[in-house]
Amino acid sequence: MLTASVILLQPRLQMATAGWPQALARLTDLVVLSIPLLVAVFVAARVSGDRFATATGLRGFSWVDAAAGVGIGLIARALVELVAPTVGGIGGGLEVESAGVAGGIVVALAGAVLVTPLIEELFFRGLLQRALGDALAGAGRTVAGVVAVLVSTLAFVALHVVAAGAQVPVGVIVGPLAVGLGCGILTLLTGRLAGAIVAHVVSNAIGVALLIW
Repeated sequence: MLTASVILLQPRLQMATAGWPQALARLTDLVVLSIPLLVAVFVAARVSGDRFATATGLRGFSWVDAAAGVGIGLIARALVELVAPTVGGIGGGLEVESAGVAGGIVVALAGAVLVTPLIEELFFRGLLQRALGDALAGAGRTVAGVVAVLVSTLAFVALHVVAAGAQVPVGVIVGPLAVGLGCGILTLLTGRLAGAIVAHVVSNAIGVALLIW
């Protein structure tokens, strides 16, 4: 609820920071939107009594996770491009006139490719999906897993739709839906979060590359 409230207030935040240097405004936006997710993850891990890595599934990593993550990321991005192709929206190679504008773009791109995938996977797959799976364990492992993946994916899509505002492009629905399902299934099968993070990073990175091409 706190995260949704922050996102609903995002337009006001952007208005308040309109006169700031773009790098600082973008960084502020990223921090404000990330903090509620991170706080929820850390609080949940603390309450559970487990170590952070264990509570979120961040423990352990294998090259199978990396390979599967790359594959899921490529498939998710391919689905997005088939339905709503990404078109260039940023100057090729970041060739912009103002250094301030360039700084803002660099912060936005770093957030989209590195920061956001990690934080969103920690929250949606590491916390929400795992918590739902544990809560529904009495219904059987398969039922609990499927419901947890679907609910966490719907929440993931809803968050992006709310952030998009009044007009929601098709890609804003298809992208999070593909990433959410792919990362959710991968986390369910492996019990680890590493593959989902890789998949999310790959999908976002390709989207960013298409924007600056």
